[in-house]
Amino acid sequence: MRKRNLVYIITYSLAVFLILLGTVFYRQSLLTVLLLLLLLLPVISISATAAALRKLTITVEMHQAEITAPNELRVLFRLKNDSIFPLLNLDFLFTFGNGFFPSLPPQELTLFAEGRRTREYTLPFEVAAAGMFSIHIDEVYATDFLHFYSFRLPFRYSAELPVLPPTLELPPITLGKALIESEDSEPSPDGDLTQDLLEIREYRPGDRLKDIHWKMTAKTDELSVKEYERARDLYFLLLPELEGNFLQRNLSLFFSIGKRLLKEQERYRVAIYHSGDRSFEFLRVGNEEDLLQALYRLYLEPSERISTAYESLSEQYPDMQGVIRIHGGQILSSELSGAA
Repeated sequence: MRKRNLVYIITYSLAVFLILLGTVFYRQSLLTVLLLLLLLLPVISISATAAALRKLTITVEMHQAEITAPNELRVLFRLKNDSIFPLLNLDFLFTFGNGFFPSLPPQELTLFAEGRRTREYTLPFEVAAAGMFSIHIDEVYATDFLHFYSFRLPFRYSAELPVLPPTLELPPITLGKALIESEDSEPSPDGDLTQDLLEIREYRPGDRLKDIHWKMTAKTDELSVKEYERARDLYFLLLPELEGNFLQRNLSLFFSIGKRLLKEQERYRVAIYHSGDRSFEFLRVGNEEDLLQALYRLYLEPSERISTAYESLSEQYPDMQGVIRIHGGQILSSELSGAA
């Protein structure tokens, strides 16, 4: 039962009480019949609703895989009621929003399920900004015809949908390549790690399992790993900064540069900054799918009022050069020949 049911119960009870007084004083048979009917109606109403709920199926779907802002997103509600009794008041309590922005207050949607029919309802959302859109249905209530009792249904729904930033027309630019070593590099043909063994050392959290030196581990009973010489290489390194006032433009610039580099058949990397522990994650991008995955990974990070990404990168990698920094709604590169 919900608090709102009390208003209907009190109102109904007053009506029953008044008819009871009329029956006592006037001794009218019609009033007696009406009183009995009013006493039976709540039982019938609640029982019919309970019977219908046992044959109710609820489905919620988002058909889009991704959309580009600004756009309209549609969520489909499908109510299949195999009972002869209709359900007039199905209340869906849900929250939705963009991960980059503060959460919105819970919303409520009331739908109607006809008896022996399947009804579909489409709920539209205006999506104005790029980011990870999410919707969560936390509670569903079914209220009987007289609003005396609300059944809480065991239904939950959560879904996320990435909203892509719009691409921008970029002016002619020359981007510089970076000279930097990334801690999470994997062996690859471009020589991020050489095959020259530097040393065998004790295991540290984050080391790759395939670098474990099993013979040494078995001999010493302590995990040991092989550390290889690190090779330096030149490559494009994009550093998108998630700063509040320029967040949407920075995302659009990053996505536009990424698509341009792919069109030019350039492979590059993206530095994802984790502001919580000031660490970095370096993602390789060689195709459209990699770019989308890097963008979605960005969506999991919080925005900052003033970004500290570049300063943290400079401190951790003091010898780096040529990072393509997307900051303040601009593309900042050591070889930039045009403003964006």
